[in-house]
Amino acid sequence: DRETVRKVIHWLEQHGVGVGRVNYRLRDWLISRQRYWGAPIPIIHCPSCGEVPVPESDLPVLLPDVEHYQPSGTGESPLAAIPEFVHATCPVCRGAARRETDTMGGFACSSWYFLRFADPHNQNAFADRRLVDYWLPVDTYVGGAEHAVMHLLYARFWTKVMYDAGLVSFAEPFSRLRNQGTVLAYTPGRRPRHGESSNAEEGDEGIVDWIVLRPEERDSFPPDQIVYRWVKMSKSKGNVVTPDEIAERYGADSLRLYLLFVAPFEDNVQWSDEGVHGAHRFASRVWRWCVSAMQARKGVESPDAARGVRVRRKLHQTIEKVTADIEEFRFNTAAAALMELVNELYLYRPVDVDPQADASDPAIVAEALETLVLLIAPFMPHMADELWHRLGREGSTYKARWPRHDPVIAADDQVTVVVQVNGKLRDRVQVASGASEEETRSAALASPRIAELLAGQTVRKVIVVPGRLVNVVAN
Repeated sequence: DRETVRKVIHWLEQHGVGVGRVNYRLRDWLISRQRYWGAPIPIIHCPSCGEVPVPESDLPVLLPDVEHYQPSGTGESPLAAIPEFVHATCPVCRGAARRETDTMGGFACSSWYFLRFADPHNQNAFADRRLVDYWLPVDTYVGGAEHAVMHLLYARFWTKVMYDAGLVSFAEPFSRLRNQGTVLAYTPGRRPRHGESSNAEEGDEGIVDWIVLRPEERDSFPPDQIVYRWVKMSKSKGNVVTPDEIAERYGADSLRLYLLFVAPFEDNVQWSDEGVHGAHRFASRVWRWCVSAMQARKGVESPDAARGVRVRRKLHQTIEKVTADIEEFRFNTAAAALMELVNELYLYRPVDVDPQADASDPAIVAEALETLVLLIAPFMPHMADELWHRLGREGSTYKARWPRHDPVIAADDQVTVVVQVNGKLRDRVQVASGASEEETRSAALASPRIAELLAGQTVRKVIVVPGRLVNVVAN
């Protein structure tokens, strides 16, 4: 462990036979590429003056329009074969010079593009400092884990250089990183033959002893020798389910909801057509209830007050949970909360309710309807906007104010309190929300289970945490 290593190094240094040293492992990065696309490196090579930067007034150096940008075959960039691009004048001595024909790697641009987003139309600088200070650093960066050793690392390098140069006010470009999971497909493969190595990728299940069967191999390969495993979807593996195909069958909203609901954000997803079908069924339930609720009678004579209180409580609890879950990228539990809410709304006002038997409060139905449409917008934006317009609202749901929950309405009538005896969980009791310490204590001691356990013992102390816990100390 680290402590052992530290002690060994200390001993070696004490005896003069070794010195501790820190080794850093960084991937070497050459900025230049011998290809046409990419930002030209703004350097001019002069026989007299050497390497001379292109004057700021002549920036940016633009790529010339060409019909062919295939490799030159000489090891040089295709730009080297374009005389009008190559021949230049030295900015210092005004003599004949040669323009650099290598271009920058893609990371040269991806290392600072987020700064440009703050001021994309600025023609005088990469961005106005005031706008950069207002918008940045980036609050949350979402991407695959593979970005950590490439784009994110280089973006930090560039940002730190800009910070040292006084161009930005922050040393770290991204405040928070969230890595999303990948979509896995149940893919046919085979065992490697002698001397073969696996063609699976890092992160795939069984990467050592399994080879993907290409689509053209599958029909001719013996079925009893095919081994199926969950692996990342990839065009090279021929196991991709295209979003267009699913959107054509179920709609883009169903696909989006399925991917958000099926697993936590960071986890891999095992693709399931049935799962998408389930998301589609839920989307259809939402649509049916909302359309039906728009036709709700305005003059129900005797609405069920108790049921109305219950459904409003559920509505405001759902607002609170979905809001918090979205902030923390817990999209799957937010979607689950919406499903629970829709179930409650169906119980409160079924879509096929007899108008004469309708006991729902029109005001509560109207509140639930508008709130539900806004809550589903991040998950099913197309449906949400369509329902929003049917409600007579203008614009998109994304420009509407997000619902806010009322803590008083959201509060439960009763809460569950854990009851412990000498620190061990023994029972749970229901008490009124906001019950006092004495009321909570009495409810715990009145529990038949607790009374049985305390028979013959002396209660020394009762510790009460209102609304959460009662611990009875006895012997």
